[in-house]
Amino acid sequence: MRGWTIFRMPQAQRHFTEKHIRLFSQLLKDKYGIRITREKTDMLKRKLQKMMTGSNVASYDELYELINSSSLYLTRFLDEVTTHTTNFFRESSHFDYITNEINYLLGKNKRIREHGEIRVWSAACSTGEEPYTLAMILKESLPEEIAIKMLATDISRKVVSAAARGVYALQIENEVKQYYLQKYFYKADGLYQVTDDLKSLIKFRVFNLMDPFPFKKDFDIIFCRNVMIYFEGQAQEQLVQRMYDIIASGGLFFIGHSEGLVSKEHRFTFLEPSVYMKA
Repeated sequence: MRGWTIFRMPQAQRHFTEKHIRLFSQLLKDKYGIRITREKTDMLKRKLQKMMTGSNVASYDELYELINSSSLYLTRFLDEVTTHTTNFFRESSHFDYITNEINYLLGKNKRIREHGEIRVWSAACSTGEEPYTLAMILKESLPEEIAIKMLATDISRKVVSAAARGVYALQIENEVKQYYLQKYFYKADGLYQVTDDLKSLIKFRVFNLMDPFPFKKDFDIIFCRNVMIYFEGQAQEQLVQRMYDIIASGGLFFIGHSEGLVSKEHRFTFLEPSVYMKA
């Protein structure tokens, strides 16, 4: 056909085989504990095709070799296939629980008052909405003499960088009450910016939950919400057990509302759906 350039995808690229499903799925499982279900294989294929187009890679096999041998491509692969849907005050009952039961927490966890600090971990912080919400709630609920020390982590370097910047669209007005917006944010260039005072309470780090925990002190509150759904059963149970080991006595463990510990072996005490305590 004159005057037209017809793009033909290479034969090796057109065919996404069972071998490729197995290779890329196993890579995600081995590196990050993430499982790709049969229902998500079409999504995986689309993400891989996007990577190939953007990197001028001719085949799934070539892309696999790049991802498996290059930390840069591995990071890009992770960013493509993981979902980072979040918002301020997501699953708000958890934040209501902390507000309403703060005295109960302080009574059960003597370490907080004895050390004059509360140690918190947002274990899948995404773009920062969860840890900033937690920081606001704790600032409003705790006695002034209790220092807030929060760690916020995610496996994606991209989203951790965004979280550390703390810059959000005006649409967060639909999620955050005016009281919090006026106290903990300011407007700049048509966006909301988290105040430096609130930022100073949080350290953002890239961390893979499958790696050994390097923590020298226990945490008083851990939010690990909507993470285990990506893991296989055994990996879920192992993660819960490891979380138990690094929570102080009387500390709280929060998981997503769509998750549960009913079918898993664990040592936590049930408080209410998706809220647990280390007795």
